[in-house]
Amino acid sequence: MGPEAQGIIDALAPRPAVVYNSRYDILAADAVYEDLFLTPTRAAAGTPANALRALFTVAEEDCPLLFRETELPVMVATLRASYGLHAGEPVWEDFIRALSVASPLFARLRESGDVAQPGRRVKVFRHPAVGELRMTSMSLSINGMPECRIVVYTPEDEETARRAEALRGQ
Repeated sequence: MGPEAQGIIDALAPRPAVVYNSRYDILAADAVYEDLFLTPTRAAAGTPANALRALFTVAEEDCPLLFRETELPVMVATLRASYGLHAGEPVWEDFIRALSVASPLFARLRESGDVAQPGRRVKVFRHPAVGELRMTSMSLSINGMPECRIVVYTPEDEETARRAEALRGQ
């Protein structure tokens, strides 16, 4: 990921923004995204941070997403839609195997067979410092980076806009 993409992501503050690949590896993110998801975007041991791993391996009460029962299945279905292009690739197989072991919920959802494409969704987050945030996620393709997308979260209402602005200082 080049500095140009990081510069674009950073310029979107106070809107949380991230670049994902099709496996939900976090290739770039702004500080507001990190605050919203309560997760560092840099993983140890040379492996990229991964949004699915972060969301599926945290205790339910610590998950920043409200309505996990509707949001997590959509994310897994989006992963499954991309998996067909990567079946048998060691990085993908290792990722799916490790996450299935770490999260029985992920394993069960993956076995459902559902597929979905990235797109606009309204997600509700809880944040210990600013409270509930209703954010619309918009997924944008990146020319020259196949299977990667910028996801930008915009406030769904005025109260969320005020709270999102407060995330900048966290």
